[in-house]
Amino acid sequence: MRITLPLLICATLAITGCARVSQMGLNPFNWFGTSTQTQRTASGPLRPLVPANKGVTVVDGRGMIQDITALVIEKTSNGAIVRATGTASTQGQFNAQLVPVSNDGGVLTMAFRIEMGQQTGANTAGSRQVSVARVLTTTDLSGVRVIVVQAARNQRSAAR
Repeated sequence: MRITLPLLICATLAITGCARVSQMGLNPFNWFGTSTQTQRTASGPLRPLVPANKGVTVVDGRGMIQDITALVIEKTSNGAIVRATGTASTQGQFNAQLVPVSNDGGVLTMAFRIEMGQQTGANTAGSRQVSVARVLTTTDLSGVRVIVVQAARNQRSAAR
C-alpha cells in the first residue's frame, strides 16, 4: 500500500502534464475527428428511397379452414369477442386467424384462415379441430347487424 499510492499519484500527474485526455489518440470519442462541410455536386435531383406512390401490399398465403363447426359471439363492455371453431382438412395446420373480408350493408364478413403444416399420422376429427377468436370494438361493430364467418365448404352467421 505504501508504494501503490505514490505510484498512482505520479502516474496521474504525468498523464495530466503531457496532454489533455480528450486529445489523446486512445480516446474513442475522437477517432474520427470533426465533421467538415462540403458542397454537394449532384448531377440531378435526388430520388427518394421509397417512391411516394409505392404502397405496401400484404398477400395472405394461408388457405381457408375446411368446415366451421361453431360460431359464438360474446358481448363485452368494449364490444364483442367472435369465437369460431372449425375442422381442418389435415392435422398439423397452425396460425389460424379470423380475417375481415368486407363490411357491407350491416354484414361483417370474416374468413377463417389457417396455414398448412406438416401432416402427422393421427388424423381424427378431434385432433383437427381449431379454435380462434377476434376482439371487435364498439367502433368495429357500429352499424353491423350480422357477422358471417366463411370456410372453404360452409359458412356460419350470427345476427343481433
